[in-house]
Amino acid sequence: MTQPIRIAYVINEMVVGGSQTHLRQVLRLIDRERFEPILVCLSGRGALLEDVRALGVPLFAPAAQLGFQGMHLVRRIMATARVFRDQRPVIVHNYLLRANLVGSVAARMARVPVVLCSTRGCHLLSGGQLLAAKIGNALADKVMVNAVAVREFVHEHEGCPREKMFVIPSGIDTERFSPLPPEDYKQRLGIAPDRIVIGTVTRQRIRKGVEEFVRAIAAVAQYEPRVHGLIVGEVQEQGEFRSIVQDAGVADRLTLAGRRQDMPQVYAAMDVYVLSSHDEGMSNALLEALAMEKPVVATDVGGTGEVIESGKTGLLVPPKDWQALARALGSVLQQRESWKELGKAGRKTVVERFSAHSMVRAMERVYVELAESRGVRAAPRQLAA
Repeated sequence: MTQPIRIAYVINEMVVGGSQTHLRQVLRLIDRERFEPILVCLSGRGALLEDVRALGVPLFAPAAQLGFQGMHLVRRIMATARVFRDQRPVIVHNYLLRANLVGSVAARMARVPVVLCSTRGCHLLSGGQLLAAKIGNALADKVMVNAVAVREFVHEHEGCPREKMFVIPSGIDTERFSPLPPEDYKQRLGIAPDRIVIGTVTRQRIRKGVEEFVRAIAAVAQYEPRVHGLIVGEVQEQGEFRSIVQDAGVADRLTLAGRRQDMPQVYAAMDVYVLSSHDEGMSNALLEALAMEKPVVATDVGGTGEVIESGKTGLLVPPKDWQALARALGSVLQQRESWKELGKAGRKTVVERFSAHSMVRAMERVYVELAESRGVRAAPRQLAA
């Protein structure tokens, strides 16, 4: 009987973020009759680790107390290589910069047959970070990216050959993120039901363009007083951000909802969704909002243009331009009759091209091809009855 192919996924931390959410989806949906996943979490921390444990995925955190400089890095790589020698994965699949470096070097030391790296954003690197990315890419057999734009960025800025990379777009749970029946979702967030809620989801304030979002809300509110901004995720409320909110005069029409577990209900409270990122791979939150049939205004960065067809499934604006963002929001608000059409077109796009199931099946096909190229036979996929 053919044994499942063991895959060691390597990531630095399982905090709430796009790549970590993606990896959780992979661990949840991968065919356990054909593949046996384990997770190597270098830091041993992150809110999503409980989800990993609940899925029954073995978890390893080698040398979690160590840093990533000098001898700490060497010892961390050695400890990770020991895990690989003990667990004997056929494939090591690394995620993000630190894991791409540590996991790739450790996998080669442990003679793992197949090594993959993943890059999921267009982040300009320099110095030691750029060197780490180049080493990880060079040691990998293949590099997975989540958008054509990311592939081109990594080729141009990190020197990775195009033919070494393969594109598998991000995917989301289209059953969980689907339109909800009307309820008092706004009131649950402390927002009056007659407000027009323009929302965004963020984790890193600067790269996610929260300042432009706030200034655009202020501009739109000058002619539509019912507008209310909603920011979901981690935002530093002190210092510069507080000054921006006060200067814009939107403190009374801005809700900071923090990190949420009830994201479908939060999206349901929004009338319009905004992606204001300065750079992006392919935003999970954007896909989720589209799947919830929300009209979307998004900055044309990274793979966003591969999701949004401007004017048909949303509106695209240039990054770092709050005035363009405000104009696009004004256009959407003045055409409320088009919201339903935009929303349905957006959901159709996500269901057809960006579902988590199709993403994981595509990854499985790559795993099988690479494993079999190393002489490891994969079990056939069992068709549903």
